[in-house]
Amino acid sequence: MSRNSAIASDLEVENSSTNSRFPFTSFPNGWFRVAYSDELALEEVKPLYYFGRDLVLFRTIDGIPHLLDAHCPHLGAHLGYGASVAGETIRCPFHGWQFNGSGRCTNVPYTKEVPPRAQINSWPICEVNGLILAYHDAERKTPSWQVPEFTQWNAKDWTPFHRQSWKIRTHAQEMVENSVDTTHFVALHGAHTCEHAFLKTDGTILTNRMRGGYNVSLLEKLMIRGDIEIDYTFYGLGLYTTHSTGLHRVRSWIDATLKLNTILIFMLTPIDREYLDVHILYSIRKFANGAVTRAIYKKTLADTIKLIEQDIPIMENKLYRSAPLLCEGDGPIMQCRHWACQFYSEGI
Repeated sequence: MSRNSAIASDLEVENSSTNSRFPFTSFPNGWFRVAYSDELALEEVKPLYYFGRDLVLFRTIDGIPHLLDAHCPHLGAHLGYGASVAGETIRCPFHGWQFNGSGRCTNVPYTKEVPPRAQINSWPICEVNGLILAYHDAERKTPSWQVPEFTQWNAKDWTPFHRQSWKIRTHAQEMVENSVDTTHFVALHGAHTCEHAFLKTDGTILTNRMRGGYNVSLLEKLMIRGDIEIDYTFYGLGLYTTHSTGLHRVRSWIDATLKLNTILIFMLTPIDREYLDVHILYSIRKFANGAVTRAIYKKTLADTIKLIEQDIPIMENKLYRSAPLLCEGDGPIMQCRHWACQFYSEGI
């Protein structure tokens, strides 16, 4: 099969993946989490299912992760079940054919001639911030941008990242739009105030800032009033971070001010036409007092999970309005949509 034929075939798959709830494909282009680094040991093989495809993830003897379409071109065995790593290749469990990280067959054990068409589609991979990310592009274009390293990752003055995940019937763009929807933080999530500060785009990166205020009941008699500034940074539609900085005034038998810094990393990977694999990582900057750190971390993590889970029934049952009736104060939803258009291949 020629490259043009392969691309045309993939485009047919992409077009067929258009979810009836949305006027665009379920599988946008960009970087998406497919595993955590510590989930893939040296020479380990894992079956995956993302973007409506069977995939196989493996780590070769040199420590590098690779992602291929799952089925052997010989007689169709799924490499995620029973295959083994042989040096810098993966060996099919059915007949022993070996494929390198680029998907090219390097050895057929019972013949001298390797068929020239013995090739499996390979996916661009990067490993950063403890994540294994795959680059999806409907036309198989190579990545034109990378995900940066986050300074908070494994930093001593930040708590270890907590992991949480959900399978949600929605689209990555809907989750991104929800984060710039200012007024829903008041109506749905109980913030006292929330206002948009600014939005900026720089190629594949979008940054958005909001300011708000809320109360947190930490203990029975300990109420914290918080004024918070939240910076969102979106790296395509598959990954974004929220950095919050807040001054929290404690009102009780003590009178104190706490400065709280948090980071929340969202990872949004399409499973199929309907569902999204949503993962978060959450951490806060440590306080001098360990007990205070543990108490604040536990409470703010619980509140963060609660906020996300309040959104889920909305996300799973709402309609996408191509021309929404927006009012002043709704947030930069249309600017966000304009930025998101670049992650869909032309004509899809």
